[in-house]
Amino acid sequence: MNKTVLILKILLVCGIAAGLVFLWIVGCIAISFASVNPVSMIIFWSLLLISLQLLTIALIFRKARKLWKWSGASALLFLLIMVFIPVYRYCTVDRFKQLNDRINWYAYDPWRAETKVVVVDGAPEFKISKNLPKIDGAYALYPVYSGVVRALYDRKEFEKHSRWEWLITNRSDVTFRRLLDNDTDLIFSAPPSKKQIADARAKGLKYEITPFAKEAFVFFVNSKNPLKNLTSEQIRAIYSGEITDWSQIDRSLSGKIKPFQRNEGSGSQTMLQKIMGNTPIMPPLKEDRLSGMGGIINDVAGYRNYKEAIGFSFRFFSTEMFRNGEIRLLSIDGVEPTMENIRNGTYPFIADCCIITVKPRGENVRKIVNFMFSPAGQELIEKTGYVTIPQF
Repeated sequence: MNKTVLILKILLVCGIAAGLVFLWIVGCIAISFASVNPVSMIIFWSLLLISLQLLTIALIFRKARKLWKWSGASALLFLLIMVFIPVYRYCTVDRFKQLNDRINWYAYDPWRAETKVVVVDGAPEFKISKNLPKIDGAYALYPVYSGVVRALYDRKEFEKHSRWEWLITNRSDVTFRRLLDNDTDLIFSAPPSKKQIADARAKGLKYEITPFAKEAFVFFVNSKNPLKNLTSEQIRAIYSGEITDWSQIDRSLSGKIKPFQRNEGSGSQTMLQKIMGNTPIMPPLKEDRLSGMGGIINDVAGYRNYKEAIGFSFRFFSTEMFRNGEIRLLSIDGVEPTMENIRNGTYPFIADCCIITVKPRGENVRKIVNFMFSPAGQELIEKTGYVTIPQF
């Protein structure tokens, strides 16, 4: 081999190495933002590129026959592993839909042309045209307070600013934190948890709570699960870890129960704690997920519709806002979670829907509270799908 050919081959190897380094950097960035297993994926990505580099060296110089065989086999192996990891996660986790995957929040915009928000027939006794109160609240109640904004707020004044300034929805823990930090004037939510009450007390604040509607707290399973009813005691046994297999509920069923929970501080998790009473709740299922900045957090697993899964939510959220026919609501103690059974009080798990403030209520906040108990407000609540509390 003459010197010129050798130099050209060395330059070619160096050029390929530089290209592979560039690919490694780009690949690491992409993996960091797109994968829930970034460390393992970056390791296999690095090994794949090292194997490709060794393969190119072996092919260019042709004399290292064993090297190109081993490096080629290694590159193929690492490539297959990198394909297998996301495929395996998709088959075992990601293909099972989470509860809120298909909800279009913009469909509940107050003045959207084809809004799903209820437009009341009766005209409110008053409007709010100045100093619009900032409203935050639970996902499940967003259609209600979006309807309040449509009924009471002056549209021109509302649209002078970003809609996110006056009307937003968050997880319950975020909603209560924003209320305590004076980032919002009032929230629509289930009652606060013990921790949220303690958080307010630590800041020298006290919640003023006005229930305006009632709602069923429901448990649901995959629609392919033939189970239709659980008792209150069975619910407690499942979420305490005493019952772990569906065969313990019904001998015709089988499979290890996957009891999903919610994050601490969420309205539904607070309701579960109320139902459990003094019975300890088992540790929640966890999963790795991407954080907002591309990092990985090991957090409470969101409900996924496995055949063996059981989850919980509020009735309106799971039936009206998430219509896909893939879950079935369970009756509890033989009573179904219908509006009639909420109204007559026979369904065992009923929650209050409340307007909550911490600072003295100004005139416009009092207008919103009064509106909820007016004929127009009661119409809004019932037509949205909640049960009214007529007494003020």
